[in-house]
Amino acid sequence: MPTARSEMRAAVVDGIFYVPGGFGGLTSFEAYDPANDSWTQLAPLPEPAHHMMVTSYNGKVYVFGGGPDLSWQATASVLVYEPATAAWTEAELMPERRMSGEAVLLGNFIYLVGGTGGTTALLRYDPAEDAWAVLPGPSQPREHVAAVAFNDELWVIGGRWGGTGALATVEIFSPASGSWRDGPEMNEARSGFGAAAVGDRIVVAGGEILGARPWTALAGAEVYDPDTDAWTLLPELPAGIHGMPVVGFEGTAYILGGSDRAGGIDNRGRVLKYNP
Repeated sequence: MPTARSEMRAAVVDGIFYVPGGFGGLTSFEAYDPANDSWTQLAPLPEPAHHMMVTSYNGKVYVFGGGPDLSWQATASVLVYEPATAAWTEAELMPERRMSGEAVLLGNFIYLVGGTGGTTALLRYDPAEDAWAVLPGPSQPREHVAAVAFNDELWVIGGRWGGTGALATVEIFSPASGSWRDGPEMNEARSGFGAAAVGDRIVVAGGEILGARPWTALAGAEVYDPDTDAWTLLPELPAGIHGMPVVGFEGTAYILGGSDRAGGIDNRGRVLKYNP
């Protein structure tokens, strides 16, 4: 990556990965083309952001909340980038401030789950109407969490609460019924990691453990197979890493950047890929 970064997410539009901001007061915004294995610098974010929530809808990149600096004060901002015009605009503010959660496109709505700065509610954004709804959140409060759209449901995976420890549990939200249920637990508890739907599976990688034992950046990875309804360990990453997105694209999991130091900034610009 041209700019080493961590504590950020990524979005895919027309086969291009868009990666904004990150820990360390970053405003830089870059695009990765996996077909050519190349990066392009884009118009920077209007303001620095880290621990924000990022996804795409209808050819645009949406950046929700995050923190502008190391004061850990979350924002409620919604920034929208349109590749066709190479310009940023603002959308309707979130109902509350939020950072360290996850944004997931499911159907015609974007769901924001987990994070700190506000409540534990599930926030639903309608980008066509630029309007918000507040729904019941998962039973376990989570931040530094990962979430994916899988089989028309929202899978909320791992994370932590209270700043330390980590969770292996999974909760699944069904938009059709408006209800939550427990999912299969991972083999390893992890927070501050990445997850993506890759074909008909879910891949999770990396993460960190903070707390009583030595702070640890995790090298472990796992895959969920719906045929067995279970997680299986994958080969480990070359090094422990956290605070990075995992992007699923054309049957491959891409891991972008991240930090080697648990609980801190030791940013790396590596791009790793794995075909499960």
